[in-house]
Amino acid sequence: MYPSVAARGEEINFGATLSPIALRNLFDHSAVHLSVEWRDLPEDAWSHEVRTAQGRIVPASETVWMRTREVWVHAVDLDNGASFGDIPASVLERLLRDITSAWAVRGTDDGLLVRVAGTDLTFGDLDAAVVVAGPLAGVVQWATGRGTGGVAGGAGPVPTAPKWI
Repeated sequence: MYPSVAARGEEINFGATLSPIALRNLFDHSAVHLSVEWRDLPEDAWSHEVRTAQGRIVPASETVWMRTREVWVHAVDLDNGASFGDIPASVLERLLRDITSAWAVRGTDDGLLVRVAGTDLTFGDLDAAVVVAGPLAGVVQWATGRGTGGVAGGAGPVPTAPKWI
């Protein structure tokens, strides 16, 4: 991923100085390069272990989802017109499952219930004192720490989402 947290920060800061055209070209190049690497990866290599930026060990096959997640979420972060409403529902659902699973593993979801309106997607403690509910895109936006777009906090204000990465 990156040789260090500092190197990651430097790349992000450098990218922020690029024009939209330069960013698109950089992205297009990286997408082609990664696609070729994945295409040519031997079948048995998909199970090889990879260390993430957070220090987790995952199979190489997980990098496909990681790339998908990063591209969609950071497209919104660019603040150039993309929104969580533009992200396919299947990506939003998997992202929400990942986030709420991370909270559960860390124990940061105690007393919190997350509900997605119009679906059976419910995460957390059914007897929770704090409920966050709303449309899928809004709930995922909130869960990633990127706003409260259309979510409600039940009996009180919408709380800050627990850290997920």
